[in-house]
Amino acid sequence: MTVQQRILELIEQRGWSKYKLAKESGLYLTTVYDWFNKKSFTPDRQSIEYICSALGITVAEFYSGVEESNLDEQQILLLELFDKVPVDKRQIIFDLLRTLSQK
Repeated sequence: MTVQQRILELIEQRGWSKYKLAKESGLYLTTVYDWFNKKSFTPDRQSIEYICSALGITVAEFYSGVEESNLDEQQILLLELFDKVPVDKRQIIFDLLRTLSQK
């Protein structure tokens, strides 16, 4: 399953449209539609976090429906380790990753 297929699966389970997903997650509707049109853009990490927040799930739960073959070993390890971090400490990880990714 691709990331786009996982998003569709999750919104269909809730009876949401792409419009509702955009509205609930705070993303632009055109951004959401671009993930599914001919351009086939893939959502970035921050967009996935917004989607997960809107859906009330963790990032690990989101990726649990994505085939591991679409993730490399480091991505899988990162998700496994992140899942072990206490919820009240996860923001530290996000902040660190955001800081490191800006350099």
